[in-house]
Amino acid sequence: MSRIFTPEFFLVIAAILWGGTFVVIKLALDSVPPFLFLAVRFWLAGIITLLLYRKTLFSKANRRWDYIFPAFLVALAALLGYAFQTIGLVYTTATQSGFMTGAYVIFVPLLQIAIERKLPSVRTWVAVLIVVLGLFLISQNGKSYEEILQSTGFGLGDGLTLIGAFFFAIYIILIDIFSKKIPAQILVSFEILLIAIVSTTLFPVESVFLNQPISIQLDLKFWIGIIYTSIFATIFTTQIQTRYQKAVPPARAGLLYSMEPVFSFFLAYLILGERLGVVGAIGSGLTLFGILFSEMGKWNKREE
Repeated sequence: MSRIFTPEFFLVIAAILWGGTFVVIKLALDSVPPFLFLAVRFWLAGIITLLLYRKTLFSKANRRWDYIFPAFLVALAALLGYAFQTIGLVYTTATQSGFMTGAYVIFVPLLQIAIERKLPSVRTWVAVLIVVLGLFLISQNGKSYEEILQSTGFGLGDGLTLIGAFFFAIYIILIDIFSKKIPAQILVSFEILLIAIVSTTLFPVESVFLNQPISIQLDLKFWIGIIYTSIFATIFTTQIQTRYQKAVPPARAGLLYSMEPVFSFFLAYLILGERLGVVGAIGSGLTLFGILFSEMGKWNKREE
């Protein structure tokens, strides 16, 4: 049983839960603007986190000034990732957003070289290429072969989401560095509360960024999105990430997180009616194969 419940297993669980956010956020953004959604999501998560971790957070042993700056960097990277991803969803589909977010699978090994001076294995690089091809095919779901060859569309939402993916890659690297030095509860709490505060600050001027009037409807779609993203896709997944990612090399963690856009693709098909075609199915299969290929190295021998 212990062979099943490995750190990699929990990272895949986190990725699956994140995959559900594309659909619920896409639906919720019909009711509220992005920063209001982020503010409510992270204030609710922040309050729950403070109640859960109050003994750890307010203990004398953890009142250390040297925790503040690293925790701030982690929180800032997460904030920028969520902000660009959520605003990008206003202008693109859930499937396309999932693909663009999955681009962090490319950024992570590159940043790992630049920041940590670690060179991922050849197997990891090959797996990255397979996964990127799979994610691209998912984003082209429903198109014919000729349409894929002629496709040059890259909209505002895609660009914003790609920027968010870059910051998520930085976040993955920073978690790898600091989760071994700082208690997970402090990293989680600081991250959630900073995003809540900044989102609340930006909400009043949000219409300037979006260049459109703000409409607010606190309906069922909004509350489903808030509850799912606050509890499952924020508190639960962040706790998993800060606890288990430290045992997994960043490049491999990025590959495991590639399950996120695959799952978002299937949910978009089931809930939003985004069609499941042959191209998308092949892309999903390639993405899963790439992840399994990267893991085979761990099963055969200890690498990295």
